Amino acid sequence: MSEVLVIKAHPKTADVANSIEIGDRFLKAYQAIHPNDTILVHDLYAEGVPEINSTNLDSWKKLTNGVTYNELSENEQILLSRQQKLQDQFIAADKYVFISPMYNLFLPNRLKMYLDLVVVSTKTWVEGEHGPEGTLKNKKAIHIQSSGGTYHHTDNAFMATLDMGDAYLKALLGQVGVKDYQGIYCEGNSHRDPEDMAKNREIIAQEAEKVAKSF
Repeated sequence: MSEVLVIKAHPKTADVANSIEIGDRFLKAYQAIHPNDTILVHDLYAEGVPEINSTNLDSWKKLTNGVTYNELSENEQILLSRQQKLQDQFIAADKYVFISPMYNLFLPNRLKMYLDLVVVSTKTWVEGEHGPEGTLKNKKAIHIQSSGGTYHHTDNAFMATLDMGDAYLKALLGQVGVKDYQGIYCEGNSHRDPEDMAKNREIIAQEAEKVAKSF
């Protein structure tokens, strides 16, 4: 049995969200193949993400300086408890599924905020002799992303370098020890009419279902 952590980072809209539709198809296919695995889903736009601000920094400083958890204010305790829970879930997971659109060549801000909370020194990586060494070994991740432009399904290698969000996610996960990483990309959506977009989404969804069987 494996624990699968799913991070959805797409705003709720009345329209069909390509990455969410494909992600849901992936998860349905995965669950059919792995019925005994545990799947935990966090919808970052529905749930919200604790922001790293002065309150966080002050609370962390208090704990570093010897203040006990029980001596913190009720609001500080609630904030730190949620952060700790998110970190523990991230560390405990065996597999990660990130579902998001591309925003300005990068990840949605709430996904970045989430990663800032769960990727923590001494917990997910330590300083080794030759630099950071990840502590999360033998895990795997997949990034399901939609975008208006075409960055991966093209012969133009330069375009892939513009997808800095996907590159960042891969690099960050690699730093914490997650080396098995792959992406599924639903691209070129800004240039498609609704019918063509639906056809392309179906093609990518079928690809995702195939990948789910071996994930």
